[in-house]
Amino acid sequence: MIAERKLDDLIEDGWLVLYQEFNSAAFRNWQSQALACLASLLGPDHSYTLAFRSHVRNAEELSVLIGGGILTAAKEEMRKKH
Repeated sequence: MIAERKLDDLIEDGWLVLYQEFNSAAFRNWQSQALACLASLLGPDHSYTLAFRSHVRNAEELSVLIGGGILTAAKEEMRKKH
């Protein structure tokens, strides 16, 4: 499914941000793409979208880890629905 593949790509991109010379520009790019994807797939008021918006704010490693977890949970929820 295309949606699951997009989430997989964003999860992988998060790992790259985390482990390839972490910088705020790469984080911000990943953050905005991931948030836009969640809003598009699940809606702007879905709990995963809101959690991502609320908890993935600062360009730091913990934010990437939290965001990756949220993306993984969203992917699993979508998989269960289909």
